[in-house]
Amino acid sequence: MALRRKTIIALILPVLLLVVLSVLALRIPRLRTALRIADGFEPLDGHGLVYYEKGAEEYARRIAEALPDAIEHVETMQVRPFRSLPRIYVCATHERFAEQIGESPETAVRGIAFKRDIWLSPTVFTFFGRDTHTQSLLHELSHTHISQHLSFIHRVRKIPTWFNEGLADWVSGTGAERISRDEAVAAIRAGRSLVPDDTGQFPVPKSPADYGLSWPMLHVQSLMFVEYLAERDRGRFNAFMEELLDGRDFGPAFNEQFGAAPAVLWKEYTGSLE
Repeated sequence: MALRRKTIIALILPVLLLVVLSVLALRIPRLRTALRIADGFEPLDGHGLVYYEKGAEEYARRIAEALPDAIEHVETMQVRPFRSLPRIYVCATHERFAEQIGESPETAVRGIAFKRDIWLSPTVFTFFGRDTHTQSLLHELSHTHISQHLSFIHRVRKIPTWFNEGLADWVSGTGAERISRDEAVAAIRAGRSLVPDDTGQFPVPKSPADYGLSWPMLHVQSLMFVEYLAERDRGRFNAFMEELLDGRDFGPAFNEQFGAAPAVLWKEYTGSLE
């Protein structure tokens, strides 16, 4: 009898632990959003991919108009089609968007990408006085595209932050809204420079502080470097993207296609700025 009781307890405890952990996890706003746990959103008439909150219908229509060309552009730039077309959720207020992703209402984040979905704040239409909704959509689509081809653990462990963001900025034309390219070049010459690594960092990706930069400065310097790599040899850049999406480690794929490590080509690039 005692043996049977111990067996039952041994079976029940893991289940109870899993239930408790699941309940706790679902209290995390970003995870709830990734699981599409959100009230008050409905699909835009005639467009099954765009969802909006009351008060954001006009924003949603403009996103829907931009979406087909944006998807085609990302697939061209990142050399493969999406595995599935993501839903786009458009929030009515920035505060509501911040709540969904677990950030403070003052956050400068205007979009976030998951494997299945993209969430946008209405600030994409007024970012620092500019309408950036098409560029913001492209940026998040770039992230979603990578997410669909690589597992979460692989992306975080293998893809460095500078490339992940620089690629999305290059594809979308974002990254230099708050700090200009000239200001970035001046910072590089003053020693406030990106030193590109060739791997990610698990479980938490590197932040700008790990590179000794602010978010805006990391974005613009990463954008400029990815742009340089693509223009230096577009054929090799595309081949590199193919290898990444096949799941090959970033460092070996980079060295093989470009003939040197990222830090070496960064020196080549910054030397060209002189």
